[in-house]
Amino acid sequence: MDLNHILLWFAGISAASLCWRSVRIGRRMLSWTLVSSLVLLIGLVGWWLFPDVAGEVATLFLVLLLLIPSRLSQAATRASEQQRYGRARRFAQCAALLHPVADWRVLPRVFHAFELAQAGQLAEAEARLQLIARTNSSIAPIAQAQRLRLLGRWRELKELAERQGLLTLRTQPALFALYLRALGELGCIDELSRFLLAQERTLPATGAQDLAFLYLFAFTGQVELTRQVLEAKRRSYPAEVHDFWLAVASQSAGHPQEARRVFGQLRSSKDAQVRARAEERFDSLARAAPEDPPSAQAMVVVARFARTFAERQRFSFNAAQGRRKNQLTLGLIAVNAVVYVAGSLPGLLETRQSFGERWAFIGSEIVAGQWWRTFSYLFVHASALHLLMNLGGLWVLGPSIERAFGRARFCVIYLAAGLAGSATYLALALFQGSKEELVGASGCIMGLLGANAAVMLRAWLKHRAPMARQVFLRLLAIVALQVVFDYTANHSGSDGPQIAGLAHAVGLLGGFLSALLLRDEVSAGRIAEYVR
Repeated sequence: MDLNHILLWFAGISAASLCWRSVRIGRRMLSWTLVSSLVLLIGLVGWWLFPDVAGEVATLFLVLLLLIPSRLSQAATRASEQQRYGRARRFAQCAALLHPVADWRVLPRVFHAFELAQAGQLAEAEARLQLIARTNSSIAPIAQAQRLRLLGRWRELKELAERQGLLTLRTQPALFALYLRALGELGCIDELSRFLLAQERTLPATGAQDLAFLYLFAFTGQVELTRQVLEAKRRSYPAEVHDFWLAVASQSAGHPQEARRVFGQLRSSKDAQVRARAEERFDSLARAAPEDPPSAQAMVVVARFARTFAERQRFSFNAAQGRRKNQLTLGLIAVNAVVYVAGSLPGLLETRQSFGERWAFIGSEIVAGQWWRTFSYLFVHASALHLLMNLGGLWVLGPSIERAFGRARFCVIYLAAGLAGSATYLALALFQGSKEELVGASGCIMGLLGANAAVMLRAWLKHRAPMARQVFLRLLAIVALQVVFDYTANHSGSDGPQIAGLAHAVGLLGGFLSALLLRDEVSAGRIAEYVR
């Protein structure tokens, strides 16, 4: 196993995954399909023509053309959600320099228009969006819809979205979300609920699921659910947006006094768009009749999506709430890092041979009485690359297990997975004379993967939760890829250290079985629902 081999796998899997997702989404992701296919082609050709550096070359193209633009795009989206449109525009401009998407050259102009509208320059913002809407870009209908949103012309926005067709709505997240909001603003609650129910299976792929939850719950008066949606985001909405949507939910729930109080406060907002929408709502409360309660049909849909939201919050792998419970994970990362530094000074690139020989798993030495080697090898790593790979897996997999089981049971699972490898290789040393030497926490990391699979399997069987089933199947796919990687790495002809595939397998099984024997908080109990 060497760095080039690992990078080739990383580039190939990442590009293949993105290519598959973009093909499924369709024309809107055509450029991503082309670029990810290019990275795959570079990797395949490189494997044939220049195998010694194929991984490095493919990864370089992956990072420059896909990973960095993707991260910049996500950063632009987050900044836009926080209504920091200047920052969103700058992120979009940087992404457009790297990724050959014609539409991305237009997107910074859209964010600039939002920035102008936020500052109160509505006429200038409207004119800029109107110019974009007249182009042949796929962003043109979105620019037109955003223009209508800024003006509060919800009926025209609804008609525009319907002219684009349902297929376009599914492949244009921004237009999809604007259509949902237009339905809610116009009081078409039954139509909103029916449309969401029809799109339920494809909703996660649109990227607009969070906004769909928000609009459905707010416009049907579900104050507590609206609050949970607003607070579930890793980077929360601005305080004024948070207050605005809670006030909309209060108004829809038949609490006009509370809604009027909040809208009255928001009329003095520095954000011109928040002021305009709050003014409209404030005035409507003064002259409109009380809100009619949602129909029974709409409430059935609300209850269904409330359960979906609750399942996603509970069963999402590596969810935000799990990330907050990561003290033990951070502690294990620190211990492994300190041990590596102590054993690799002064070079830090590889562990000193004397240090590795003293603490590694060596069956004959354990039989001779050095019992601590069954445990100590779990914290020793051969190289900086070996350490970083294992700590990356620990950072991804650890917090969800720490959230599900708590610290004490987390330790049990972690050590059970590692000691399962010790027991297996000790038995091989005793009965077959194996002289295998082991270092590294890979078996423990695979145990955490198995434990996550156990939690999702139990949640699937107990709650029949589709979300848990999806995560379980994804984890099985990761296991399959790990098996293939272990095999190819050990048969690649490299002179470097070989991967202990058996240790990975028994660690995975040890984590899975120990997690099944222990109670977890994720699959236990009912899925909370807050439908009034």
